[in-house]
Amino acid sequence: MKHYVLVHGGCHGAWCWYKVKPVLEASGHRVTVVDLTASGVNMSKVEEIQTLADYAKPLLEVLESFGSEDKVILVAHSLGGISVGLAADMFPISWERCGV
Repeated sequence: MKHYVLVHGGCHGAWCWYKVKPVLEASGHRVTVVDLTASGVNMSKVEEIQTLADYAKPLLEVLESFGSEDKVILVAHSLGGISVGLAADMFPISWERCGV
């Protein structure tokens, strides 16, 4: 089975995946949802965000916590795509192997 990391869009939080997460899990997949900085239950203040890396820090920390052999599928909605783009650049994979 696959491991999905779901990243919310602007003005949302990880809660926005509340219908998608159980469907994927019921199909046997592993699912991780992330609240980006100053979003959802992340208690950081928006004024603390100075860079894209600051905003994406929770996602980057989750990805760093996985082993080097772990493969995940990053799924983003709207503004979450910019954090996923940064993460994909920092944690490169073989796009040919995943069929993209």
